[in-house]
Amino acid sequence: PPPEGEHGTPHANEAWWASQVICAKVDEVAEGGEGTESERFYKFVSEHGNERWIKSSRLVLTGPPGLGSILSGTITAFTEVRQPYWSVQPHNWITYHAFMILEIDHGALFILCERKTDMLELVVGEINIPIAFMKAFRAVGPGRNPSRCVDEPRQVVSTKITVRQLLGWIDGQVEERWQPYDLLKSNCQHFAADLQSFLLDPSAPRHRAENPIQLKTPESMQDRAFILSTVARAPRALKYIPESFRRDRQIVLAAVSNDGAALRYAPEALRADFEVAMAAVRQNGYSLPYVHPLIRQDRQIVLAAVQQNGYVLCYCAEEHRMDRQVVMAAVQQEGYALRYVAGKLRKDPEVLLATGRQNPVALARASFLF
Repeated sequence: PPPEGEHGTPHANEAWWASQVICAKVDEVAEGGEGTESERFYKFVSEHGNERWIKSSRLVLTGPPGLGSILSGTITAFTEVRQPYWSVQPHNWITYHAFMILEIDHGALFILCERKTDMLELVVGEINIPIAFMKAFRAVGPGRNPSRCVDEPRQVVSTKITVRQLLGWIDGQVEERWQPYDLLKSNCQHFAADLQSFLLDPSAPRHRAENPIQLKTPESMQDRAFILSTVARAPRALKYIPESFRRDRQIVLAAVSNDGAALRYAPEALRADFEVAMAAVRQNGYSLPYVHPLIRQDRQIVLAAVQQNGYVLCYCAEEHRMDRQVVMAAVQQEGYALRYVAGKLRKDPEVLLATGRQNPVALARASFLF
């Protein structure tokens, strides 16, 4: 069967896929066009002057992307591609961005996977899109210069992992352990290493999703008191409980009050509930991306989120990133939030002083950015 949620059925991870994953499909077209937020056009010119136009179309996600027959394709090899931060640096330096290109059915098509800041980006190439072209694409934003990319040795995969199983792994273990970007613990290189490990040994315990519900029986899964006590103890069990209980406001409040990130498993209506959203961001500011768009930019919710974790200023609308109270709350909690401040406040003495007090390194680094 297709991955849950592919054809509009309820999906427990909808908020995570919608806010943390960007997926685009690329295919060849006769000519270029005017780019939009969801479509981009790339022109490639061969040594002989022949032009090829590739269109990149961003998909709307509410779960694992529906890729039709591609889901049955087998991953037969992969290449880790490294993009050095400097044009001249030793190969053994760790100062590089890493992404992965997966070969499907011996190179019939390719899938690019990479972590970029807090986002997981996937680019699915249709048949006849060369691997050399794939290096130029990103799921969002401008492309990259393939000439600056360095390939690690190609590795053959013999585990017969399908694209469907890859998406299942992302929907399970990857989503459950997804952490905000951290230079030392959660960056592009960590994701590339985890993906390689999964492709080479998918049965390893570290690659399994973890259902925290204990003593699971048909009777207990229909017992509201049991479910309520379970999510209070293990909030992310919200992902695994019946849909009827995930719509229960008290159960969801119990979960997000103990782990704000569990908001990602709440249904749309409760992610748009002000009290539920406020409880989540007060416990974990990084739950802000999972708040429903209707209230995500509510000033009270934004202020509560940055007071708990200033770094989430990156998810705030420009009006909030120019709001003195919001900005001060953010940099006082996390100096690195200064990089997301907008307008004149970037160079405001009070803001800079608060940043320096919280994190002198963040202030010094910002001087190179602004």
